[in-house]
Amino acid sequence: MVRKQAAAVAEASDTWVQEQAKLSRQISTLQDTLNPQLTQQAQLTERSQQLQNNINDETQQLESIEIELNEQQQEFKGLSIPHEEKIQQLAQQLSTAEQDKSILEETQTRLDKEYREKQRQLDRLEASQQAQQEAQGTYATQLILNSDLPGVCGLVAQLGQVKPSYQLALEIAAGSRLGYVVVEDDTIAAAGIKLLKQAKAGRATFLPLTKIKPYRGQNNNSLNYAQGFVDLAVNLVLCRPEHEKIFSYVFGNTVVFETLNDARHHLGKQRIVTLDGDLLETSGAMTGGSRPKRSSIRFGTLVQGESHEIKSLKQRLADLEELLSRNQEKLQRKSEQIKQLSNELTEARQSGREQHLKREQLEKEIQRLQGQQEKLSLQVSRHKQEAETLDSQLKIIAAEIPPLTADLQQKQERLRKLEESHTHSEWQEIQTLIKSQEKQLQERENELRQGENKREEINRQLSSLEEKIKENQDKNKAQNTNIVNLNNEKINIKQQLETINDKISNLEKLLEDLTQKLGETKKERDRIEEQLKTVQKNHQQKIWNLEKLQTTQQERKENLISLKEEQESQQNELPDPLPEVPLLSEIDETTTDLTPHIEQLQKDIRNGQKRLEAMEPVNMLALEEHQKTEERLNELTEKLTTIQGERTELLLRIENFTTLRFRSFKESFDAVNENFKNIFETLSQGDGYLQLENEEDPFQGGLNLVAHPKGKPVQRLSSMSGGEKSLTALSFIFALQRYRPSPFYAFDEVDMFLDGANVERLSKMIQQQAQQAQFIVVSLRRPMIEASQRTIGVTQARGAYTQVLGIKL
Repeated sequence: MVRKQAAAVAEASDTWVQEQAKLSRQISTLQDTLNPQLTQQAQLTERSQQLQNNINDETQQLESIEIELNEQQQEFKGLSIPHEEKIQQLAQQLSTAEQDKSILEETQTRLDKEYREKQRQLDRLEASQQAQQEAQGTYATQLILNSDLPGVCGLVAQLGQVKPSYQLALEIAAGSRLGYVVVEDDTIAAAGIKLLKQAKAGRATFLPLTKIKPYRGQNNNSLNYAQGFVDLAVNLVLCRPEHEKIFSYVFGNTVVFETLNDARHHLGKQRIVTLDGDLLETSGAMTGGSRPKRSSIRFGTLVQGESHEIKSLKQRLADLEELLSRNQEKLQRKSEQIKQLSNELTEARQSGREQHLKREQLEKEIQRLQGQQEKLSLQVSRHKQEAETLDSQLKIIAAEIPPLTADLQQKQERLRKLEESHTHSEWQEIQTLIKSQEKQLQERENELRQGENKREEINRQLSSLEEKIKENQDKNKAQNTNIVNLNNEKINIKQQLETINDKISNLEKLLEDLTQKLGETKKERDRIEEQLKTVQKNHQQKIWNLEKLQTTQQERKENLISLKEEQESQQNELPDPLPEVPLLSEIDETTTDLTPHIEQLQKDIRNGQKRLEAMEPVNMLALEEHQKTEERLNELTEKLTTIQGERTELLLRIENFTTLRFRSFKESFDAVNENFKNIFETLSQGDGYLQLENEEDPFQGGLNLVAHPKGKPVQRLSSMSGGEKSLTALSFIFALQRYRPSPFYAFDEVDMFLDGANVERLSKMIQQQAQQAQFIVVSLRRPMIEASQRTIGVTQARGAYTQVLGIKL
């Protein structure tokens, strides 16, 4: 009804109505265009804010994951490098220690073998020397000198001194008389002969000073002026006056000449000896020749000292004993070091295995964190791209909304002015009513639109929540999978740890059993060695006691003889009949007169004082000098001990180097021998090998090439033909070259004595060896020339010159 009235009124004012309707339509069109854009702008802004929040959350998660990942990686690096270096270092130290122990064991075996050999040599030499002494009688004289028999002056050789230039001549002239024993009188000589009979030590000649008669013959004074004359032999000896008749008896009228030619003119006149040791007897006999080996009995020496060979053997044995003892100590220390290193290496490897398991766990955890990091990075990138798209859309919408808003405001202002015009009051009233109704309609539409917007917003939130739920579900699935995998890995690791612990327990039990058995075995060995040492010590002590008892018995026998002789002499000096002297024990206890006894004691005291005064003067600084000398002796003893220890250490190092030298030589010899066998078989179609003359000590012998050419018996190099010698020598050269190649080899017609087939085999061998070194071969044989890589010809040109030509084959 109202609209009809408005239409009637509008008919009256069509212009106004049309303009008003036009503006209304335009406003409605602008509102229809602007409202969806505003709604979209709000939605996009909210979505952009939501994406920004997600990006911030994911960035924080990435930062925390990166921190945890860095920590895990640092822990992983810290677990890997140091432990492996420690294991390698311990393994290298253990290998070095085992090599050192091997060298020490080889040195110990070699020194022990040498000790046994030297001991056998010494035993043989000592037995031979003792037998020789017994045969020569020197053993008897040695027994006399060592028996402490009173009145023994010594050997003839010990009682005189001569110049070195005359020593050989005088020793030859004296001969065996140098070994005669000089005694004070014939009773001592008789006692010595009796002692030799009792000991069954052989025979000896004694010269009693009281009975020996010097030489009383006439000397030929005409020889004093002869050419080459030196002097009487007895005049060339320096001795004490009481011993001059001994040397007069020993040498007689023997004279000394310089040369045999000078002495030969006076042959038969007098006994003559030359400085070279030639002896001319008065009977005309002449003894001489090459210079004899020096007798063991010499002027100024003992009867029969140890030979140089025995002394060197004893010195070497003493050195070997010290070296064996020191080497055994080193072996023991090295074994303890190896045991300690083995334990440390076992512990390090066990710790390394534990760290390896921990590394695997860390590596898996790092991989998991890296996977999460990559996934979050992808999500952040995707969200950033979506946010950038939304920002571009918002910018477009923000650019479109202001013009539309301005146009809408302009048209609304025109419509307001049109509605305020005076010509249309009725229309205004009706329009007001319409507007109120439209307003109600608009409110209903707005409520409806708001409901739709809320429903869309709820749908968007629901969609976002569904996405988050889906993401969380994916995360939960991944975490559940990781948990299952980790549980499986945990179970496997527990099983591996149980297996390893069982093995370790079994190995520890086995090691403990072996250690216990080894300790028991060592204790048993030590006990047996201690028993053996005790038995040997007791045996040696009994031998020493027996020798001491024998010596004591002999001394007592000699003292008894001396006492008996002294008793007999004193009995002869006693008056006959003996006066009666009252014994002190027979003095009555009541006797108070002790004056005679006191006087006797005072007399004894005065005699003792006189004897003390006879010992003066006394050096009052002797104690101080003795103390200084003793301190100096202690200092020198310490230095000597230090030097002896250093000497032993140097000798042991030399022996270890000798062991290394033997080992290196053995390795080289075995390698060259194997190469020689193969190459000789290839060249000659036979078999051969290298042979050491002294396998125990190869440096003391030579090397033999033993060859067996095809169809011929085994031959040495000296009994081969020229071609066989060439092949054998070339095989040896190639064997050395294969073991230690040289830069190049030059062969000069080595195929001269070979037939065609052997030349071909040799050329193939040289071609094969030429891959490692250069060969320059001078040859006239076609197979060798054809096999060469480059051939140079040499021919004689005019005159005495040669010309070098290139040859193309």
